[in-house]
Formats: sequence, structure tokens, C-alpha cells
Amino acid sequence: MRQLLALYDEVVHALDARALARAAAAKAPRPGPGGRLAILGLGKVAAELYEGVRDGGEALLVVPKDAPAPARATVLRGSHPLPDADSLASGEALLAAAGALGRHDAALLLISGGGSALAEAPHADLSLEDVRAVNEALLNSGAPIEEMNCVRAHLSRLKGGGLARALHARGVTRARALVAVDVPIGGVRAVSSGPAIADSTTCADALALVRKYSLPGAAARVRETLKPGEPADFIEHEALCDLRSPAQEAARRRGLRMLDSPVHGEVEAFAEALGTERGFVCASGELEVRVPRNAPPGGRDQHLALLMARNLRGDGGAAFLAAGTDGRDGPTAAAGAMVDGFTWEEAERRGLHPARALAEFDAARVLGALGLLIPERHTGAHAGDLFLLRR
Repeated sequence: MRQLLALYDEVVHALDARALARAAAAKAPRPGPGGRLAILGLGKVAAELYEGVRDGGEALLVVPKDAPAPARATVLRGSHPLPDADSLASGEALLAAAGALGRHDAALLLISGGGSALAEAPHADLSLEDVRAVNEALLNSGAPIEEMNCVRAHLSRLKGGGLARALHARGVTRARALVAVDVPIGGVRAVSSGPAIADSTTCADALALVRKYSLPGAAARVRETLKPGEPADFIEHEALCDLRSPAQEAARRRGLRMLDSPVHGEVEAFAEALGTERGFVCASGELEVRVPRNAPPGGRDQHLALLMARNLRGDGGAAFLAAGTDGRDGPTAAAGAMVDGFTWEEAERRGLHPARALAEFDAARVLGALGLLIPERHTGAHAGDLFLLRR
């Protein structure tokens, strides 16, 4: 298992957002005569992206509470995975910063995952409690991220192209977005619910999802988002990395066999498919998990790891790792977990009831008791989850 952990650390280091942004910094837009460059950052690694590209431009960054605070930048802290009052203040600050620019100014947008909760600007008829209730229901529903983002975007003045609208309204024409992609479907359009790019989903799509997942009543108060072809959809987006990157890095560094990536879909189905693999293989992506009502705090990577412990039991040469490249796995103090062919039987021997833990989404308790959790940390990378199997 140490071998897998060392490879995970190497991949995370190779995906550091500073280096990725530094390579793209030359493409930053230039202001017109008498104008200025404003840098607006949103997401889990917006601070690292700024450190990679900064050139004296004014910066407003919305980041998690454990992210760095670069010098010369105004740093606001939002909440994740559920928005809080600071998230609302951050969302309004981003819109205000866009609204303070003029037609000779330029905007460089630094966007990574996590922004859907870190910054929010709901429509006037929605309270913070409404927004939190909808987001919590979505997170627990098992809905794929693209469906979550559809609902979120239609409830927000920031998401679904809201930030692009604010820039366009001020006459800004020089703008570019650098994006660390953390979603399996949708690419740059879907990261942080697409604040600076058009959204092809409709209010009807959002309302259908409200019914499908029995979301709280506030979720029905939707408004239309920016659509492709509208004048405000003018910002070019560049992907710095995506969910294929972790598997590609792992394969390149160790000559591993790479599964088709990015993987997505239900975590149980992926565990079943992965259980038939042999050799040293890797994959990356983002899986879906349905969380039972009143479940303890948990993460999808820890849940997957315990599923794999069941699949690998009795195989003394097997080991598996699942962890987020951002160093987080749900609302827990872990980035993910490692297991081997002895984990399941050891859990049963200690009376930890692993089968019950799977049913109750309580893998964190079992794996924590066995010392198999990977501690949470802010890695400075954000390209989905990495899965490594040696069998």
C-alpha cells in the first residue's frame, strides 16, 4: 500500500495548479488604453492558480478556508460542500468586482472546482437556508454532477454565465478563463457551475430534476441562464487539466495500464468492474453515491475503498487506493483510503461490521479504526479522484 500512496503523492505534485497556470500565463488578456487587468479567482485551487500567473494585476480570490492567501490579492473564504453566509458575501463580491470594470479593462478568470458552494449569489426570493437545503438534498441524492449543476445554475445570479453577464454589461470585451476541470461531463462549462460561460440547460430541465429527486420547494424558483450565442457568452475558456490527467500522470510515471478515463457513474458499478481487473492499473474520474438519510459524515472514495476491500478479500497480493487529488473526500478529515486483501477480514475480526458500514455509508469509521485513511490536506491540485489497483 505504501507504493500506491507514494504514487498518489507524485501525481498530486505533478498536477500542482501553480505550474499548470504558469504555462498558460502568456495568454492572459491585455487591457486597452488606460485600462487595468483584474484577476477574479474562484475554486479550491484559485489561490495556486493566481500564484502561477500573477503579474501585478488586481486580484479577488474566493477559496476554501484552508487555502493559501497570496500577497497582493484580496482573499475571501467560502464554505464547502454547503454554502454559508461567507459564500453569499463572496458571490456578491465577485459580481461587484465585475461590475466595477469598464470597457478598456481586461479580466482574467481563474476557475476550479468547488466554486458552486464557495461563492453564491441566489436570486432575491431565495434565502441562505433555501440554498443550503437544496444543495444538501442534491449532494445526498446520488445525482450526477451535471444534474446538480443544472439546478444550481438556475437558482443563481452568479452561476450559469452570471459572471459573464456582469462583465458584458460593463462593456468588457477582453476576458479569458483558465480552468482546472474537476467534472467528468461538460468540461470547462461545468466547473463551479459555469459562472463565465453559457449554459445549454433550461428551466424545464431544472424543474424536471426537482421532481426527479424530490428536491425542496425552493428548488422550483428557477430563472433562465445565459445561453450559447448570446452576446454575453464571449469569454474564451482554456482547460489546464481534467479528470483524465491523474490517470495519465500515473501511467506515465510508472508505466501502468490506464483504464478508460474519466470514469463516472455509480460507485458500486465501478467497484464491481474494477474487481475483475488484474495487474497494476489506474483510473481517474468522479463517481456518484447515494447517501442514506441520517448517515454519518463520509466520502465516496472511502466508500469505494471498503467496497474494494470486500472484492479483494483473501488476495494477499492485492492493494487499492482511492483519493481526491485535492486532498479531500467529502465532509471528512480524509483525502481517501487504502485497503488490501486482508482489510475486510481484519475488520470483521475486530467487530467493526464492514458489511453494515457499507449499507449505512459508514466506511470512514471502519477504515479509520484500521488506520487506513489518507489524512486530509490542501494539495494545490484539483482534477478529480485517483484510483490505483495492484492485483
